[in-house]
Amino acid sequence: MKKLQFIGNFIFFSLVVYFMGQSVNVFLGKKAMLASLTTTDNEIKELQNRKNKLLAQKKNSDEDEKNEKYARNNLNLKKEGEEIYKTTE
Repeated sequence: MKKLQFIGNFIFFSLVVYFMGQSVNVFLGKKAMLASLTTTDNEIKELQNRKNKLLAQKKNSDEDEKNEKYARNNLNLKKEGEEIYKTTE
């Protein structure tokens, strides 16, 4: 009977030690995951800022192209060093 009780106690304490080890692994994994999450959030913010800057640059570029096209077509302006040839029908 004492041998059976010893085996039961040994199994019980083995399970307790195993589950405590698993809890420590989960806790340490949580810290690493939170650090990774923070890094990812910073990367997302940086990429969103970059996207906004590129969109603003695209908008300005489109306006510059429109202004240049208007100046060339309607005002007969040209860039320095550029030669313009017009065709007549």
